[in-house]
Amino acid sequence: MSVDLSYRNEDDKCYGATGMAVAIVVFDGEDKLSALDLDASADEMVEFVNDFYFSGNPGLSAKAAWNHILKNFNLEIALTIGNVMCRHMVLDHVAVAPEIKKLLGECISEEGKRWCALEDDELKRLFEKNYTYLFRVFNHRGVQEVVHDFAGALKRRRRMSRLDIMEQLRALSMF
Repeated sequence: MSVDLSYRNEDDKCYGATGMAVAIVVFDGEDKLSALDLDASADEMVEFVNDFYFSGNPGLSAKAAWNHILKNFNLEIALTIGNVMCRHMVLDHVAVAPEIKKLLGECISEEGKRWCALEDDELKRLFEKNYTYLFRVFNHRGVQEVVHDFAGALKRRRRMSRLDIMEQLRALSMF
């Protein structure tokens, strides 16, 4: 069976972007976010602040640089999983199929090896931890209501700044 993660239509793309916004908030990555743009290409919908793109700093210790890279990689994992989960669980009301979960894990593993030099067991633990956490997030009825509201607002506005996103998702703090 072939697995396709591309967006089927605008609603699917909107819920994918919404899933990424929720993941950023629940993983405390708001300081890395600049904006969301529904009209951007799929790989450019989330705009990050310049600090997110670590280019090295001789004033940082190796440990501090590693922690920065790992934190951003963990946020990228959350964005990827949040995108897929929101589309399936909230928009389509179905569980993420095992073959899609497997594909996500494989993609994340490849990136983790390339960018962070992590081992398979480390990557698997990181993926499973984030997947389990986000499953609970997107399975929550209250969160699903917030997601539907946010997706509707994003679809109408097309672009939201970090401030707009935080205001629209502040109800997440109640869950």
